[in-house]
Amino acid sequence: MLVHWLELGPADGGVLVSMPKPLNVPEKTTVEQALQAIGLSSERIALLLKERAVAVYGLYATEGMLLHPGDRIEILDGLSFDPMESRRRRAQHKVLTKRQKELAKYERRSRKQSKTVP
Repeated sequence: MLVHWLELGPADGGVLVSMPKPLNVPEKTTVEQALQAIGLSSERIALLLKERAVAVYGLYATEGMLLHPGDRIEILDGLSFDPMESRRRRAQHKVLTKRQKELAKYERRSRKQSKTVP
């Protein structure tokens, strides 16, 4: 049975930069067995599966997941930042920007008033 595999590195930016490599495996092969056939150590396989860094067509894989002909195994890179922290920073920036716009509006009003008063 032919499946394909690819590994995304931190320098790739989450973008597929090379074609998936073919891998011939027997029928009823699990994701863990396929990773061993690729040549990864059992420690690295356990770590990748624990960190949910292995997917089959974009869906997180478990060690017992069976592969089907034509499946694509994706070895994902780790997150370089926490998505929740990034959302918090964007929300805080949005609040600050809104507050700065309001303050600037009041400053413009006070400048106009000070110019009109003799």
